[in-house]
Amino acid sequence: MSKKKENKVEVKVVEENSDNAEVKAEVKPSNIYYLKKDGDQPFAETVENERKTLFKYYKTVSTRNNIIMFISVAIFIAAFVLLMQNTTWGMISGWVLVGLTVVGMVTYHLITRNAYPRMSKHYFNTFWTLSNEFLFNDSEFKDCFIDFSEKYQLADVAGDRVYKDVIDIASRNLVHGSYNGKDFTFGELAFYKAGARKNSREVIFVGRHLALNNKLAIQGRYLINIRGEKELDLPNDIDDLVELSRDGNFVIYGLEGSDPVKDLGKDLINKLKSIHTTDVLLNVNVVFWSGRTSVYLSYDDAIVAIPFTTELKAEAYRELRNNVEDVFEILADL
Repeated sequence: MSKKKENKVEVKVVEENSDNAEVKAEVKPSNIYYLKKDGDQPFAETVENERKTLFKYYKTVSTRNNIIMFISVAIFIAAFVLLMQNTTWGMISGWVLVGLTVVGMVTYHLITRNAYPRMSKHYFNTFWTLSNEFLFNDSEFKDCFIDFSEKYQLADVAGDRVYKDVIDIASRNLVHGSYNGKDFTFGELAFYKAGARKNSREVIFVGRHLALNNKLAIQGRYLINIRGEKELDLPNDIDDLVELSRDGNFVIYGLEGSDPVKDLGKDLINKLKSIHTTDVLLNVNVVFWSGRTSVYLSYDDAIVAIPFTTELKAEAYRELRNNVEDVFEILADL
């Protein structure tokens, strides 16, 4: 896909629980925000400016806190020395220093305690809002919205049967909408299994999850895996399936005796083969059931981590958008 010029637009975000924040979007209850379309969003530039502002403030606060801590320790040491003199002047001076320092530290904490969390929430909501408007800017996407308070529940995705032995789930940034008239859910998702050490856990999958309905009538399920060189996040809930075909890194699993070409169509399979893993897109799992299609896109840190100490990788997000558009174009007609 060709790259388009990024034009400057006004940032529109939703902030939660911010008394002084200017809300520049019409919202519905439960923190729902409907994505807007305004050409090609310059989200990378805007988010990077927001990130730099937050990170600069974070470093300033950290430096200031260290200075205040150093001064406080020095004052407490001086107060201790005065108290150890066991004189009236020393006792009074020592306790005055202790009292003033404690009052000063408490006052400083009360004044500054909400500033960084408020700025962080503003940055996160700006990032999610603009990145989603960037991803779902194609004209085929309609009525897309985020509910900032919504998360995946394990029951929402356990039925896909791509990963087993899941003991914990993490999710955020769920988007609902329609593509070419078909409703979908898209969000950030991570699965964890028990680790080798006691009370530890290991990542089974981390990336983006997509679910939409289909009109297929098949027995059981088909699971297509497009694996990268490192073979990360491979499906492990395949004990009841057999490998039906393998073409390089493109593997189709299904019930023994099933025919993916007949049930899914040769054209669909060939289109899925056009999806290629990269240094950013590490692994792809597509599972087909009668009535439901789910896609698990594994990404590296350039996508799965919200940038804070390092700059946003704009090229990685352009690749993510291409992946999203390609996957919807391939699957929405089923």
